[in-house]
Amino acid sequence: MHKYIISGKSSSDFAAAMLNKPQDRLKIIQPFLDAFGIKKHEFLFTTGLENDFLGVLSSDSDETIEAMVRIVFASGNFSNISWSRAYESDEYMKVFELGSRKMADYVTSMQVAEIE
Repeated sequence: MHKYIISGKSSSDFAAAMLNKPQDRLKIIQPFLDAFGIKKHEFLFTTGLENDFLGVLSSDSDETIEAMVRIVFASGNFSNISWSRAYESDEYMKVFELGSRKMADYVTSMQVAEIE
């Protein structure tokens, strides 16, 4: 499973609903995450930041996270929400190992201009 960081800015609709009926959002969201096979590591609301939500999740695929995030955004609970893949240190090293092996295959636009 891959790790992902989800961050977002809750909407005024979210705030109004929570003020009207305060509730533990994780208890409501957990079955939704389970339906996608997504594991929750962190589910945090923050203050003092541009975004006021941060989640750390695990999933088998980028597509699963993208689908989940699009549904959450469509709900109107967030005015802004995005995700990014997160790597453990050893995983990130492998990204650079791959890049190092493939670097010789990259042709810059300057090199193309010299060939023509």
